[in-house]
Amino acid sequence: MNGKSEKVHGKSMLSKVMIPMLILGILEVAVFAIVMLVSGELTYIKKYSYNLLIEKTANRASYVEYMLNQKTSPVYETAVEINHITEEYLDENGITLDQLSEDKEVNKELLIRSSDAIVSLIRRDMVNDAFIILDTGSLYDTDTDTVRAGLYLRDTDAYENSTTDIKDIYMEMGSSDIAHELGTALDSEWAPHLVINDDNDFSFYTVPMESKELYPDKPVYNLGYWSGFSKISPSAQKSMKYTFPLVSSDGRVYGVVGIGLMEKTILKNIPANDFFNESACYIISSDIEGDGIYTPELHSGPIYTRLVSADTVFDENADNSYGIYEFAAGHKSSSLGCIQRMNIYNSGSPYNQQHWALISAADKSGILSIYWFLINVFIISVSITVVCGIAFSFYTGRKISKPVAAMINTLNNAQQNEGALLNFGNSGITEIDRLASAIVQLQVSANEYASRVSRIITLTDSKIGVFMVNMRAHTVFVSESLTRIMDFDDIPHSDITVSEEIFSHQFEKIDTDGKILEQYCDAASVPESGSSVEIKREKNGKEVWYKITLSTLNKDVIGLVQDISETVAEKKKIAEYKDNEYTEKLLKANRALRDAYENARRADNAKTDFLSRMSHDIRTPMNAIVGMTVIANSHIDDKEKVADCLEKISVSGNYLLSILNDVLDMSKIESGKFELIEDKIDLNALLDSLLEMVKPDAKAKDHQIIMHKHDIVHPTVIGDGLRIQQMFVNIVSNSVKYTNNGGTITIDVTEKPVGNKNVGCYEFVFKDNGIGMSEEFLKNIFEPFERADDERVNKQQGTGLGMAITYNLVKMMNGDIQVKSKPGKGTVFTVTLFLKFGGNGGNALPTALTPSSKNVDNLKKAHFKDKRVLLVDDNELNREIAGELLEMTGITVEMAENGQEAVDKFLASKAGYYGLIFMDIQMPVMNGYNAALTIRSQPRADARTIPIIAMTADAFAEDVKKARSSGMDEHIAKPLDIDKLVKVLQKWLS
Repeated sequence: MNGKSEKVHGKSMLSKVMIPMLILGILEVAVFAIVMLVSGELTYIKKYSYNLLIEKTANRASYVEYMLNQKTSPVYETAVEINHITEEYLDENGITLDQLSEDKEVNKELLIRSSDAIVSLIRRDMVNDAFIILDTGSLYDTDTDTVRAGLYLRDTDAYENSTTDIKDIYMEMGSSDIAHELGTALDSEWAPHLVINDDNDFSFYTVPMESKELYPDKPVYNLGYWSGFSKISPSAQKSMKYTFPLVSSDGRVYGVVGIGLMEKTILKNIPANDFFNESACYIISSDIEGDGIYTPELHSGPIYTRLVSADTVFDENADNSYGIYEFAAGHKSSSLGCIQRMNIYNSGSPYNQQHWALISAADKSGILSIYWFLINVFIISVSITVVCGIAFSFYTGRKISKPVAAMINTLNNAQQNEGALLNFGNSGITEIDRLASAIVQLQVSANEYASRVSRIITLTDSKIGVFMVNMRAHTVFVSESLTRIMDFDDIPHSDITVSEEIFSHQFEKIDTDGKILEQYCDAASVPESGSSVEIKREKNGKEVWYKITLSTLNKDVIGLVQDISETVAEKKKIAEYKDNEYTEKLLKANRALRDAYENARRADNAKTDFLSRMSHDIRTPMNAIVGMTVIANSHIDDKEKVADCLEKISVSGNYLLSILNDVLDMSKIESGKFELIEDKIDLNALLDSLLEMVKPDAKAKDHQIIMHKHDIVHPTVIGDGLRIQQMFVNIVSNSVKYTNNGGTITIDVTEKPVGNKNVGCYEFVFKDNGIGMSEEFLKNIFEPFERADDERVNKQQGTGLGMAITYNLVKMMNGDIQVKSKPGKGTVFTVTLFLKFGGNGGNALPTALTPSSKNVDNLKKAHFKDKRVLLVDDNELNREIAGELLEMTGITVEMAENGQEAVDKFLASKAGYYGLIFMDIQMPVMNGYNAALTIRSQPRADARTIPIIAMTADAFAEDVKKARSSGMDEHIAKPLDIDKLVKVLQKWLS
């Protein structure tokens, strides 16, 4: 010491504390901002905001699409009905369609006959307009305009329908005589005819009229056309129209029939308040050119005029962000929205290149409100952090620097008090007072190393491990807490000094990358203020995190080791749950997924049970067939025994066929391909045949079946008799099966008034005193593959599809089915059907099938001697069976193995040689379709007239249509129905 005070250059303690703390605060905010940007959280929040708009628009588009698609089938059905009416009218009067453009009375009479169908069409829910327009040529034309005759009805309130009359319907266009006959008023914009000019859009008429000529290969049911919003006269209200061409049996288009939906009706399905704020709207738009640029047709909400201008372009091909487009509105600020296509045409339509879409448009501020809220919160947080950091740093620095300055002053005056103990006084700050105490201890003890270690241990918390590297002695002091935290193997768990080599060997197990070892081996590389490193290791199968901080003291290195596993785990939890709203959404999705899983599991279990039952129910009759075949072969000379075996084989075969029919019916229902056939039905005959069909099974169990008919005023109705009979047989058969011997089954049929002169309500009540069903099973009785879990039920054969098929058939007929049951008390099924009256019933078709026991007798009674048929089938056994059956009638049968051989035999024969051709479909070389087309195309007299009958196992409705379109006259499904075979022979050979 030279007695002079050395001048120290540097920053004050206040600045040393204030500036780092301020930087630390700013750094924390900056790190948070960087994490938000790098992790994509801000992008996710923006994408989440966009998804809310996209999901809302997609859901609403699906609803509108479903609503529009619901309207198409009734229009097609009405077109078929009017075609039938037209054909009957022309046949009755011996005239042709040419009279439509020559005789106004013909037009008027045809419109009168079609008016009931148009009234029925407009009565459909949410239909404003229903109309028919005829192609009358130039009959009504003027010098300047094209004029067509028709009938156009309007119901401005599509949600309220009168149940007693049609006074709520107005005539927009048509003959006043028809209005008077219908009992409807003329609208204020009424016109007698449709005037077609350039003032309005009449594509709803012109496009369907041209469709059959433009697309001759397309079926009529694919030619339905949606036009934009248009009106039929300058003062009429606009409506969106759907039309079908009216096509005669010879393929001639003679008019259109369609419906119209007014703007207010459609707007009820796209409410303006559907969004999360009021600055948004929906827009129904069309892309007729198919170029992706949509033209607005209809919009919801007054905000439309602020969000969209005449210059706005809705381009599906434009740039977008996560499916969100920016729609420019001229000089106005642009809006955000999305474009959701609506599939309103079926896959076979020629108009699929014309697109319709639901477009949403919303104000930017509303969509990105969450995003901008977080940005503002971040800016405010930065500002508050900086201000608080400055204030806290200044206060803390002053609080620390004042006692430190007093301590420095005391040390500077120490020379004047040699030998006396220094007295720093009490600063009120624990760390400074400890520092003062340490200085006093330094003054007392000259053992620098011992006092240094003592100070470290004093400052060390038991939860933090400490080590100190003596760079001169190459030893390391290790605290007890460190040996415990890091679980050293060969070092005792106590305060201990070890060699640097031993310590490095233990530390390498944790510091596998050598980050810490590199630093403490070179004290110069360790910053004086310290540096921290986080290290992860596996311990007992768990992930453990350590935070290691290094600093220097008098050229030695001090290390602090802290277990931060809990802190890291908490940070992960905070990151996982920082977005509560998103978490809630995930929970809802998880619940929905769980529910879907339960439903799928239940359906899978039901199908598994179904397959198990099918294995049993198929193997049982197959066992009978195989067994009876063996028995018949072993008693070939015993005719009675063989006949008995054959009868049992026939019964088992019919049961197998019923299983196949049930499965196929359910498959067609679930795929939407099931079709009902409407024809006249005699209910009395249908019910009588029902009794005949179930009597054998009922008699076998000694059941009594009683039928009561109440107030059946109109026994002849229109409907699918075969399917109605199928429903009733399913119900009554179940009653027979699940009622103990000697039971009673009653059938009550009642016609109830409904206030409509064309439709009747028929209630069918089936009641038995059988074993009944539990309430739990009643909940799922109409589900496919479901059967009650009961020993008495399991003894009965069945697929579990009968009630599901019955339920779906009732719903397809717009009817209702209810069931009540109690175990041991019996069951009551109530079926309600609304059926159109069929007149006097002169042409009502029989619905009952001929009993199988009479089929062979009917076949033997048919005589077609001197008739020759060509039987075409690639399967030898099928040829043998069909040939044997045909020869029973006296027919001479020639056979061919494929389509090409059939064509060759036909061409080699003279005209009229064959009276009939039975044609299989799936064959090698040439299939049945191509063979029929080839025969029909031949330039000989009988090529177009010879009957060609499809005899195939392809039995779906589309297979029947394909057979007819290829030139075949009729279709018979395999296995052969003998009764139908006889009828086909009588029809084409008699």
